[in-house]
Amino acid sequence: MYLARLVAITEVRNVPPDIRPFVEFKAAVEERALDENEKVAILNIDSTSCYIPVFLKDPVGLAEIEKELANQDAKMTSDTRDVLASQLKK
Repeated sequence: MYLARLVAITEVRNVPPDIRPFVEFKAAVEERALDENEKVAILNIDSTSCYIPVFLKDPVGLAEIEKELANQDAKMTSDTRDVLASQLKK
């Protein structure tokens, strides 16, 4: 199983160009209009160039995030989980 680590929490407008396609793809899958001011958490799957964006406006919750990661044979590191849990409570 792979580990997913938090890379950054930032506004969509500040996502680096090489990671931006992951954010746009996730927004399209969720049928969500991208708001450049919306906060997004960016997770990286260890030892890959795969990034998982987690939109923090109207979040789905930790259980849903963990389920999505499990579908990709990954799980969050404990520190990533702690940070996301605190962000999702805001």
